[in-house]
Amino acid sequence: MWMNLPISILIVCALRILVNQVEFSWKVKAVHSQSYLSQLEKKQLSVNDSRLSSAPPPPKWKRKIDSPIVEAAANEFIDKILNDFVSDLCYSKITPDKEGPELIRSIILDAIGEISKRVKEINLVDLLTRYIYIYIYSLKKIIANLRNVLEV
Repeated sequence: MWMNLPISILIVCALRILVNQVEFSWKVKAVHSQSYLSQLEKKQLSVNDSRLSSAPPPPKWKRKIDSPIVEAAANEFIDKILNDFVSDLCYSKITPDKEGPELIRSIILDAIGEISKRVKEINLVDLLTRYIYIYIYSLKKIIANLRNVLEV
């Protein structure tokens, strides 16, 4: 333990001499000043940028469905639901605002788009071959029960 004391005194003295004799300073990074035109070149949009096109991108639900026939059927279905159960029933009597039904429309369209996307991913061959045995077995049971009922 007594050996550590002289070594620590030597280290402290060496550090004090080093700090007094050598000047330490942080290196300053060189700043490259850019001209105004070089900054504008970085901000310039390309010709094919989507922000420059006048046509807005299709809504998210339309990209999921990707079928004009299904889109038209979904819009017609939602129009009937909104007219029968929202606008005609109670909403138009409470307020003349049309924002509520449009929000409901967007929610239903998003749900239909998600369902359509998931239905597209279903492998029908796999689905039918996997579950056809269950259906056949249940049909056999139903037919056997019907025969038993008719015989009695």
